[in-house]
Amino acid sequence: MNQSKMRLALISAILSTALLSSLTQAQSSNVSVSVGPNTMNPVIVTANRTPTAASNVLADYDYIGPEEIAQAGQTSLVELLQRQRGVEISSYGTGGSIASVFLRGTSNAQSLVLIDGVRTDSGFTGGPSWQAIPLALIDHIEIIFGPQSSLYGADAIGGVVQIFTKQGEGPAKVSASTGYGTYGTTITEASIYGATEGEQKIRYSLSASQNLSMGFNTVADNNPCNPSTQSKKSIAKNCFYGALPTNRTGYGQDSITGRASQEWMQGQELGVQFLQSRLNNQYPGNAPDTYAPATMNNINDLGTYSVYSKNQLTQSWKSLLQAAQSIDNGQQLTPTTNPVNNTKQNILTWQNDIAIGPDLLQILGERRSQNVFTNQINYNTTYLPENFNQTRNTNSVAGAYQLKRGAHLANLSLRNDNITGYGSQTTGGAAYGYFFTKAFRGNINYSTGFRPPTFNDLYYPGYGNPSLQAEKSRNTEAGLHYEEATYELHLVGYTNTITNLIQYSSIGCPPGYFGCASNVANAKINGASLGASKQLDNFNVKGSFDQQNPINQNTGTVLLKRARQFGNAAVEYRAGSLTTGAGVTFSGQRYDYGNTGLGGYAIFNLYTNYDVTKDWSIFGRWNNVTNKDYQLTYGYNTPGSNIYIGARYAMK
Repeated sequence: MNQSKMRLALISAILSTALLSSLTQAQSSNVSVSVGPNTMNPVIVTANRTPTAASNVLADYDYIGPEEIAQAGQTSLVELLQRQRGVEISSYGTGGSIASVFLRGTSNAQSLVLIDGVRTDSGFTGGPSWQAIPLALIDHIEIIFGPQSSLYGADAIGGVVQIFTKQGEGPAKVSASTGYGTYGTTITEASIYGATEGEQKIRYSLSASQNLSMGFNTVADNNPCNPSTQSKKSIAKNCFYGALPTNRTGYGQDSITGRASQEWMQGQELGVQFLQSRLNNQYPGNAPDTYAPATMNNINDLGTYSVYSKNQLTQSWKSLLQAAQSIDNGQQLTPTTNPVNNTKQNILTWQNDIAIGPDLLQILGERRSQNVFTNQINYNTTYLPENFNQTRNTNSVAGAYQLKRGAHLANLSLRNDNITGYGSQTTGGAAYGYFFTKAFRGNINYSTGFRPPTFNDLYYPGYGNPSLQAEKSRNTEAGLHYEEATYELHLVGYTNTITNLIQYSSIGCPPGYFGCASNVANAKINGASLGASKQLDNFNVKGSFDQQNPINQNTGTVLLKRARQFGNAAVEYRAGSLTTGAGVTFSGQRYDYGNTGLGGYAIFNLYTNYDVTKDWSIFGRWNNVTNKDYQLTYGYNTPGSNIYIGARYAMK
């Protein structure tokens, strides 16, 4: 038996002993019940750009709390998002591989991602590098559905995902965890956080993590480039890039995040925060010149940095001034070339919240400067590396009004984004809510959004099309919500119409191009989303179901990689020192490029945690219990049945 197997067997034996002890304790007559922090009716920041009780949020939302993240084990960020209402994903295999997230049927590039209030995305393809965001350093996540461009500007057609890292409060505390699992996966993280006492309070936090995995073979039997299952004739006909290797591909990730702030006077706070992550991921490929199989490496450097000042200027006027920078740099290491895709954004934001009685007026000004550089191969004309270096600036002004009158709630918002060298875009939103009872309310919303072409779409050598127009959306939705201390129910119906979809086409291309980016399609996404949760003594039960019809109106086909039905169900049991739970994630059939079918699937997961002492605990997670063979991208394997076991120290 090798050392890895011995280590796994030892940890498994320890966990089994602890679980047997905890089950005996749970069966005794003196069981103490603990349901943990109540994540129902949390405070939501993203929906209105200001802290708002969830019961007063009119946008459709979902919330992932610290406990659910702590229970994730070896789960990647996108796999955790997959277990939420209204969210679908795709990936190319391992946790370090390129991944996409689809909010209510929209594409990966049609959603905006913020890390501690700082926008992060790739200027080339749109959307963030999900695989480079470290789940172990995240405190909680907010998901806001539907177009949010009137609050956040470009790209927020499907919604906004905001990721919050840990922040300090109270006496100094430390926490750390480590574990080992299938595919030689190890995840180690440590944090220190807290705040000083007194009037000039200093808050601080610092966290670091490392994630290593030997990975698995991601090339499936049906991959058209798989030399193990496809004939040379078939590969020559169906696989432009030649044969792919069929050995395992692993990854390594090192990440650090921190923040510090001082309240130098009452209501006056100055702070800094940052996140830096570096991912080295292997992936199957081929040598560009010989098309011989080769294992490639992709390096992702992701970073967000900001300095901010929060100021209570008067009793009714709060100001937030923030200067931020984000980077999303990627480099491919191949046998012959090492092309890069580098994105840098500088963002200056001034937000003013002015209380007018029970209402709130919000006025915002923002300037964003994007720069990209790449030296990728032009596969359309010259077949040689070509450089391009482009910059564009966006100047924005926005206003919003939040009204509250007894049982009535209303939000109005309007924003203008002026993109230099491209044009001006104006978006707006209106929402109304009514409380039938204290716990039961309804709402109706209308909002618009836009997504400008990426730098790839506009300028990439041999593909870019400078005449492209922005994608635009119009969304109407209505919802019914019931929320009390131990029970939640959300039912939302929506229609999102998207025009000027940007897709690859041979229509309207510059001379000499075989194909280019073009505005050749429109989409309409109709759907209904149902979510519920209930606490029953020691048990917490929750589930969701989404029925949608994401249609390309020009072809009448379902949008790629999106299902008509998908959902989740989970049950958790808490008693004394024991927490244990089970869940299932399921999806209907989807289609990938070339109209290739992706079958439906259901994935079953188990997890458990046992508090050995006040501060020490051991935990385990078993993902894909039934070893379901399914694909999120045609021709690429997903993780099989995998187990992860670890220990955690957290000062309480």
